[in-house]
Amino acid sequence: MSEPLLRSPWFWIAITLIVAGIGLTAALGVLYWLIAALATAVLVLIAVFLVAAYAVGRVEPPRVPRLRKVPPSERIPVIYDCDVTMGRPFRDVSDGLALLYLLGETCVDLLCVTTTYGNSPVDVTTRTVRHLLHRLGYDDVATLPGAAGPNEEPEMNRAARFLTTIVDNRPGEIALIATGSASNLKHAAALDPDFFKKLRGLYLLGGATGPLVWSGHRLAELNFSLDPQAAYLAIHADCPVTIATGQAGLTAVFRSPQFATLQALGDPVSRLIVRKTRFWFALMRLWFRDDGFAMWASVAALPLTHPELFEYEQVYVTSTLDDLRIGRLVVDPSEHGPVRLIRGVRDFDGFILAHFAAWRHLWRRVSAKKQWRRKTSK
Repeated sequence: MSEPLLRSPWFWIAITLIVAGIGLTAALGVLYWLIAALATAVLVLIAVFLVAAYAVGRVEPPRVPRLRKVPPSERIPVIYDCDVTMGRPFRDVSDGLALLYLLGETCVDLLCVTTTYGNSPVDVTTRTVRHLLHRLGYDDVATLPGAAGPNEEPEMNRAARFLTTIVDNRPGEIALIATGSASNLKHAAALDPDFFKKLRGLYLLGGATGPLVWSGHRLAELNFSLDPQAAYLAIHADCPVTIATGQAGLTAVFRSPQFATLQALGDPVSRLIVRKTRFWFALMRLWFRDDGFAMWASVAALPLTHPELFEYEQVYVTSTLDDLRIGRLVVDPSEHGPVRLIRGVRDFDGFILAHFAAWRHLWRRVSAKKQWRRKTSK
């Protein structure tokens, strides 16, 4: 990021103007007043940001239902293909929240995580996933780095090679949730033309059926548009396909009441989530003025485990590659349509409670892992 910035003439014009302004104020004898004014402005901005980050009110800890035990043979094998950046400055948190949900959900057997680009370069998303899993004691969950861009050779994509192998070994069993660019899926299909056919189901986050507007701000689509060819292949995959659009993501905004409840839970996993999302929470509150952030990735993940929480529509997707270059989904509703489009969250309270229950169960799993390690180390 820094190298293109240094090459930009506007950067050097801005530096020149700043230096000239400081020189002029010094010559006029008002430099100290300018410094004081700037310091005051910075302090005001910090105060505003802290209020946005911490002013959520207090609530009593909620009654979170205990998830039922699910025998290993009844769990859904899942691969999560994502661009997790939770905890990184100025980066989205939704993929990380969905990952923690999948780790805690008792009916899910998370086989591995494959990383891609999108929210950040793939090396950053890979490090973020590995750090998060290590922090929770889940080093046994494999993290495979994937494509760094849409034009890489499929044979060089480690995640794609792994995907073809594991899916080939368990045809018809594995559900794949993809919430970043779809390049890893494209490369897997290039390595094995029957890759999609061997999936139990494909759950995608991406696309917009119309202008994507949040509190008056026009948003760019940043999933399907990153690799339109990959998105086209995934949308028309020869397996059950579910798509969570940008509009659906905006029906799942995590606001102050939910953040206050998360703080009240108080367990180590909840405290970890609070620490890693607070900056983004404050930033989104100030920027969009909608009191929170969107849980985009969870809207793609939870239909696998809690389909009753969402509203759907069966559609044919007729988008061209040109449409997908800007993330536009052109759909033709039909009860015979091969794609299940998520229109939005139907039961928001149930949607949030499902997260709290999975995160609470994740804490129990983490605690059990730590106790087992202590016993075996003696």
